[in-house]
Amino acid sequence: MKTNLTALVGRAFLTTTFVTVCTVVAIPAHAQCSKMSPKTAIAWTAIPEYNPMFLRSQKPAPQAKGGTPSIVGLWQVNFTAGGQVVDQAYEIFHGDGTEMMVDTAPPASDNVCIGVWAQVDGLQVKLNHVSWTFDDKGNLNGTATIKLDVTIDANSNIFTGTFTVDVFDLHGAIVDHEIGTVAAKRITID
Repeated sequence: MKTNLTALVGRAFLTTTFVTVCTVVAIPAHAQCSKMSPKTAIAWTAIPEYNPMFLRSQKPAPQAKGGTPSIVGLWQVNFTAGGQVVDQAYEIFHGDGTEMMVDTAPPASDNVCIGVWAQVDGLQVKLNHVSWTFDDKGNLNGTATIKLDVTIDANSNIFTGTFTVDVFDLHGAIVDHEIGTVAAKRITID
């Protein structure tokens, strides 16, 4: 009993020490989803199979009931503005109309964002994606909204379209507005 208590107390001390050290050395965070820039994007476009110019349909991917093309699933996404890739992400669209994106920023900079989507007209899908924003010291300083208006190909293997990013301060005033194009390739089991 004494040995178990000593081990438990020692484990609690180590856990408390670890949490304290991690808290002290925490890195300031940014919502990368709202800070799209060529500096943060990696070079997927150098690999032909991931380059938006080489996105091509292969075998048909999952379809919604009735054989209608569907965006539901996992995608590799490139965001381009001014002719340059400004962000890249893995994005999952759930069948319940929710979405989650993890982009190329380091995890400490808050690289996970969420949204809602709807298939509005045939192959057209609209997304409203939200995230928090932070200053250089890691303090919350606003929100960002990313909106996509995309079209899925008939085989549900790619989607292309446009995006906008609006960044707001804590009072709701807009502090940045970006526009560009988006191209995505479905990720499949094979």
